[in-house]
Amino acid sequence: MNMTKRSLWYSYLNEPSTDNTWSMFVTIFLFLAILLNILEVVFGSVAEFAVHMDSWVLLANYTFVTIFSLEYAARLWVAADSPHEQLISEWGKRWLYIRSPMGLIDLFSFLPLVLWVILPNESLGDFRILKLIATVRILKLTRYSASLLMLARVYRENRNTLLAAGLVMMILMFIAATGIFIFERAAQPIAFGSIPACMWWAFVTLTTVGYGDITPITVGGKVFGAVVMVCGVGIAAMPAGIFASSFVQLVREQEHERRRKRRMRAGKIVVEGGDNDSVESLHNLDMSQSEQREVAYLVAEYSLSLKQAVGVVMHYRR
Repeated sequence: MNMTKRSLWYSYLNEPSTDNTWSMFVTIFLFLAILLNILEVVFGSVAEFAVHMDSWVLLANYTFVTIFSLEYAARLWVAADSPHEQLISEWGKRWLYIRSPMGLIDLFSFLPLVLWVILPNESLGDFRILKLIATVRILKLTRYSASLLMLARVYRENRNTLLAAGLVMMILMFIAATGIFIFERAAQPIAFGSIPACMWWAFVTLTTVGYGDITPITVGGKVFGAVVMVCGVGIAAMPAGIFASSFVQLVREQEHERRRKRRMRAGKIVVEGGDNDSVESLHNLDMSQSEQREVAYLVAEYSLSLKQAVGVVMHYRR
């Protein structure tokens, strides 16, 4: 199938492949541009380096603004060929890209720099904070790192669970702040004089950080603080446990997928059914993507027929 120029550039920007020279060139070029710009911002914050870099820093920022603005324009152009939303118009797909998290990251990766380059520092004071805002472009590296993409996927698949854990944390923080206010407001009116002031102690204690800048001194406050600490151990561990279990599962699935692809390069999965063998895609099965990957792994790793592998997965589903 012949691909249009826009489709080719969509694959270069969004589907990097080691099998395509142009795709790898574009990926490496953008990766190096992001890395060099981050290094410029980091070393620019060191006074000794900033003195020597002042002569060429403006030229460097002009270059980075040009690169990232052209990248944004290119991504906006090729967004019309996104294969994920077939029933949406070309401009509808572009609007989806503009308001997507990665679209906003792409926009803010160069827009603050444009203002920093155009508007003079003398008239607006220390305007270099815009350069620091533009460092959001480091998140663009998620496109080129399988590990970072995996973390983003973990968050997407567990956002409701993480939201529930965060809500529980906020409720307990409010209870902790209210309780310590009752016990300590008379003994320490400055540190624990109001519930909002007690929120800092509650947050630090529940997350088990324990800076020790403010501590309860009354017997009741110490006992209540001990209860909050015990509760915090379990509550603070919930998001970490969710992330860890999901991350391990995705690593396992990714390894299964790599093995499946290696074994299926020569052809498709053969389904043994009745007297005749037929070729059937996994996508036609009424299964989740995770279950489809499990089926593919069983077929590739243990030489089961598709029917047998589906039976195993359906058995454990029940």
